[in-house]
Amino acid sequence: MSAQSKRGSSPGIRDEAENNRFVMTVPGGEAFATYRRIDDYLVVSHTEVPQTLRGRGVGSELARALFEPARDRGERIVPACSFIADWARRHPEYQDVLDGRRELAR
Repeated sequence: MSAQSKRGSSPGIRDEAENNRFVMTVPGGEAFATYRRIDDYLVVSHTEVPQTLRGRGVGSELARALFEPARDRGERIVPACSFIADWARRHPEYQDVLDGRRELAR
């Protein structure tokens, strides 16, 4: 694992920079979020949680693990994923990290 893969990760969640995804090992598999880094922006395009764990807060834990390190690094998150966009609307404490640049979300 590279230094960047470890940078800014929450416990239990790793940044697989070489695969452009954050991964959390969970019972029965992995939950993950795919992203692209563009300058100081983190464009999150997809999140996935194993079917058996949906609705149990795993996606929220993953989202929080994206936002906290991004804030620490001075990055802005562009939510190209509907789950991340909805999660951010429900968590106004992270509005300072959110960026709605539609042109980056494509």
